Amino acid sequence: MKIDYSFLLPPKTSYKDVYDVGKFDLTWKMVVFNSFFLFFVSFGYYFFEPRAFGASVYAWVIAIGLHVALYFFRKYRLIGFLYALHGCLFLVYTLNFMPYVIHAIEFFWMIVFTLYTFFAIGKKAGYLTLIINFAGIFNYFYFHFQDNILFLSIHLETYQVTATVLNICGSFVMIAYLLRQFKNTTSFAEKKFKAANAELENRNRLVQAQNEEKTIMLKEIHHRVKNNLQVITSLLRLQSREIDDEKTKAQFQDAVQRIIAMSLIHEKMYQNENLSKIDLKDYLDTLAVDLIKTYAGNIRVSLDITSKLDRLGNNTLVPVALIFNELISNSLKHAFANCDHGQITVDLFPREKNMFELMYKDNGTWSEPNKEGSFGLELIETLTEQLDGKVERTSENGTVYRFLLKNIE
Repeated sequence: MKIDYSFLLPPKTSYKDVYDVGKFDLTWKMVVFNSFFLFFVSFGYYFFEPRAFGASVYAWVIAIGLHVALYFFRKYRLIGFLYALHGCLFLVYTLNFMPYVIHAIEFFWMIVFTLYTFFAIGKKAGYLTLIINFAGIFNYFYFHFQDNILFLSIHLETYQVTATVLNICGSFVMIAYLLRQFKNTTSFAEKKFKAANAELENRNRLVQAQNEEKTIMLKEIHHRVKNNLQVITSLLRLQSREIDDEKTKAQFQDAVQRIIAMSLIHEKMYQNENLSKIDLKDYLDTLAVDLIKTYAGNIRVSLDITSKLDRLGNNTLVPVALIFNELISNSLKHAFANCDHGQITVDLFPREKNMFELMYKDNGTWSEPNKEGSFGLELIETLTEQLDGKVERTSENGTVYRFLLKNIE
C-alpha cells in the first residue's frame, strides 16, 4: 500500500511576491516540524514524566490543528501569528507552572518564535511576542526560579538532562534554519528583482525606440499635411487671379486663410518636440500676425493674447483655430474702418469639468454686426456646438465674444 505524503508538502498558493512565497514555505515547515517534534516529546513524557504529558499533548494537538488550517486556508500571516502567539504563551506557562522539569529549552524556543514572527509576520507581531516572552521570563526568575532549582536539586533525573540537551539541540537547529531561510529568501528576492529590473529596462528601451519611431512618423505626417494644405492655398490663390468679381475674390481669400489656420497647426506640431502639446499662445500670435498682414491694410492693430491653458486636445485645436480665425478676420474687415488704432484682446483660461473659456474683444464696431446667413458667423456657431459649448456676444464698448467650450482629447 502506497502512503500519501502530500500533506507534508507545501500546497500551491496564490502568492506571487517572492517574500510571501518564502514566508509561507517557512511557516509550513515550522508547523510540520512542530507537529512531529511535539509528538515525540509527548511520547517521551508519557513514559518518563507523566506530569508533563497532558501539557505536551495539548501543544501537539494545537500544532496539528494549525497544520490542517494552513493546508486548507493557506493564510500564512494569520496561521503563523496564531502559531507564534500560542507557542510563546505555552512556553510562558511551562516556565512558570511546571517546577518539576529543567527550564532551559524554553529560552531557546522563545528565541525561535520571536525570530520567526519578526521575519514572517512583521514588526508589530514580533514586538508582541518579545513582550510576552520578557514578561514570562521576568515572572519566572522573580517568583519561581528558587522553587524550581530547589526541586531539581533533590529530584533531578538523568533522562531530564538528556531530554533538555536534545531540546536545546533541536532549537539550535531551528534557529540556524531560520537564519538560513532568511538569507536564502533575501538572496532569491534580490535575484528576482534584478531580473525584473533588467527585463523592465529592456522593455523601456523597446518602448522608447517605438515611441521615437512613431514620433518621427507623426512628424512626417504633420509635415506632409502642412505641405498639402499649402499646395491647396497656392491653387486657390492662382484660381482667384482669374476672377474679376471682388466679392468672390474675398471669399476665396477667406477660404485660403481658413486653410492656413489649419496648416499652421500641423506646422507647429511638426516643429514641437512634444506632439501632444503645442504653445497655444505662440500659435495664436503667429496666426494673428498673418491675418493682420492680410486684412489690416494701413490700420495699426495691437494684439494682446493671454493663455492659462496647459494644453488643448487634438480634437479641440482645429475648431478653436478656426473660431479665432473668423473672429480676428471679422474684426479686421468690419470693426476698424473708422479707427486709427485697433485693439484686440484674447483670454483663454480653464474652467471646471474639462471646460475652458475663450473671451475675444476688440475696440471697434462691426459694420455687419449680426448679418443673417453670414458663413463666418454660422461657422462660429457650428464649431461651438462641435465643442459642446455655448457663445454670447455683446456690443458695448466694442465687440465681445465669450465662449464656454469643452476640451476634447
